[in-house]
Amino acid sequence: MARVAIEKALNWSLSQCKDLDVGECIDLLCKKRNRIVRVIKVEDAFLVEERGFFNEDHVARDLKDLQKILARLIAREFPRSHILWAFKRRA
Repeated sequence: MARVAIEKALNWSLSQCKDLDVGECIDLLCKKRNRIVRVIKVEDAFLVEERGFFNEDHVARDLKDLQKILARLIAREFPRSHILWAFKRRA
């Protein structure tokens, strides 16, 4: 469990995703913990779940796609947040 500044959330998430094993995930939550962006490592891609203002699932084939998706989702789900809760766990 870590608290990550919103400015560093994207870079922190990408650095953690590089080290994920299959079946592990990273959760980014707002302060109230009612909105979440979850990145799950699957066999050859990343599954990104968005639960909050929108309930959508996205698939990123590599880290470049993941960076684009996460940048958009962080801005959309956490528009007024300054600090996010971040968890790394088994999915």
